Amino acid sequence: MGDSDCFSSLVAGLREWTEQRGLSPSAVQREGIGPVLAGNHSLLIAPTGSGKTLAAILPLVSRCLAEDWEPLAILYLTPLRALNRDVERRIGALASEVGLRADVRHGDTPQSRRTAQTRRPPHILITTPETFQIMFTGWRLRGMLSTVRAVVIDEIHEMARSERGWQLAVGLERLEQLT
Repeated sequence: MGDSDCFSSLVAGLREWTEQRGLSPSAVQREGIGPVLAGNHSLLIAPTGSGKTLAAILPLVSRCLAEDWEPLAILYLTPLRALNRDVERRIGALASEVGLRADVRHGDTPQSRRTAQTRRPPHILITTPETFQIMFTGWRLRGMLSTVRAVVIDEIHEMARSERGWQLAVGLERLEQLT
């Protein structure tokens, strides 16, 4: 894909979003957006600050809009709550500008917000592997997870070789059974 092609393949609202911000695709975006947009399992490896988050989320948001995915459509897993907040800020702004909802859920999320998420799930939920596991314990939460169409695992190298890695693997297997 050429420089402009990876953004031009996104739905109109996202193309406009990238144009309004004067974004030029980074190398990881040029290589990653096409396969993710095509629905392929993908592993994006690039240095910090190179645009991996947008390379993963832009094509998924594009598909969510084009294919009218119902909430909860995209699960975004990060290893740290602090990273959750940063990702929520960036993805939340993008989502709201294109008519989607994004939210975060972790151990410190107030009960009122958790209840609201269960009653009206966001399109994109940002969470940790531990909270992801806990979500399998309630029938309403399992119902919410049953509509997930895509999973992004951020900083997988932070979890892969630890107990969190096998817990994540088990959770993904459970999610696959639900969906």
